[in-house]
Amino acid sequence: MNRSNTNSQKRYYTFLLILAILFIAATLRSPLTSVGPLIPFFREELDVSNSMVGLVNTLPLLAFGVFSSLVPKISSKFGMELTLLAAMCMLTVGIFIRALSGLPLLLFGTVLLGMAIAFGNVLMPGLIKSSFPYQIGLMTGIYSVSMNIFGALASGISVPIASVPSFGWRNAMQMWSILSLIAIIILLLRLPASRSEKKVFVKVENKSSRGIFKSKIAWAVTLFMGLQSFIPYSLFTWLPDILMTKGFDESEAGWLIAIYQLGLIPTTFIAPIIAGRMKSQRLIGCIAGLLFFFGLVGVSLISSQLIIAPLVLTGVGAGTAFSLAMMFFVLRTNSIAESSQLSSMAQSVGYLVAAMGPLLLGTIAEKTNGWTVPLIILMVAALCIAFLGTIAGKNQKISVDSQPIGEERS
Repeated sequence: MNRSNTNSQKRYYTFLLILAILFIAATLRSPLTSVGPLIPFFREELDVSNSMVGLVNTLPLLAFGVFSSLVPKISSKFGMELTLLAAMCMLTVGIFIRALSGLPLLLFGTVLLGMAIAFGNVLMPGLIKSSFPYQIGLMTGIYSVSMNIFGALASGISVPIASVPSFGWRNAMQMWSILSLIAIIILLLRLPASRSEKKVFVKVENKSSRGIFKSKIAWAVTLFMGLQSFIPYSLFTWLPDILMTKGFDESEAGWLIAIYQLGLIPTTFIAPIIAGRMKSQRLIGCIAGLLFFFGLVGVSLISSQLIIAPLVLTGVGAGTAFSLAMMFFVLRTNSIAESSQLSSMAQSVGYLVAAMGPLLLGTIAEKTNGWTVPLIILMVAALCIAFLGTIAGKNQKISVDSQPIGEERS
């Protein structure tokens, strides 16, 4: 009887963990993708320039870059799930206060939610690897699909909701805190199990951290990670404006961004499973960059409803590249210690690269009075992704002289 109760309890906590992964993933994109379609609303009300709007979507990426390196140390002290619980609380506060009033609170709340998402970005691959070691591809796919479904939903429905007279753009931003509140409830229900298991990132001596920065493969993964984020986060911010210069209105632009993100969903589920079964991911890494490139070419040339096709193509490239970046943390390393080091490096440096996108492209568009030059920059970034994919996808491990001090406890 006791054994039966133990098994039932284990299944219950595993089910809660899967739910937690789904809802945490749902919070990692939706607070960001909801902003782009709402830019015309708050840009006019707050009277801000394109450069300042670019800064709003650059701040979370800067937070990702700055705080990602701190996540393993904090997690090793408190455990992954307790750290994620604190991050979800911070995210809820950040989402809520950024839309209260004025530019200062918008910027402060954005930094706060960026810090929280940084913890989720770094911890989720490690949580999946430690909790589901034999289903990494499947669980990474589920995690990615949830993130992109809610990211697409946030893009698609934010403008219709903001257009409701009694609601407005502020409530359209704040409503995405519902997802983080649900994640908090699930993590609280899992507290008894998470305290007993206390999954943590392993602690690694400093020399392993120095060693990883000397690895060619690690740098290829890092730059691949950065550029595959550079393009989507630039598009999340500026695609509505690009589309409106082609004659689409705010609502149509929001739904077209949602369609772009829907293109991510099949590949974010399928690509990790395929990549996990391949010895080398060089071909699929190159294809991801080329899909980005040809999709962006279509976006730059087409001004009719036919633009849906290149938007979907760009989304497929984005989904493939993102899934590969997540898988490289596991596939290119020998241990959980190395995986955490590579994840921290790639997300710290990579998101600093990505952070340049929204601000840089917005400033260039303002100076050149158009989106031609920014789109060319994105196309060049896509070709770089294709090249880096052939290096990061090579069937070899990074060489790091790591000496684990502590292993994952369960």
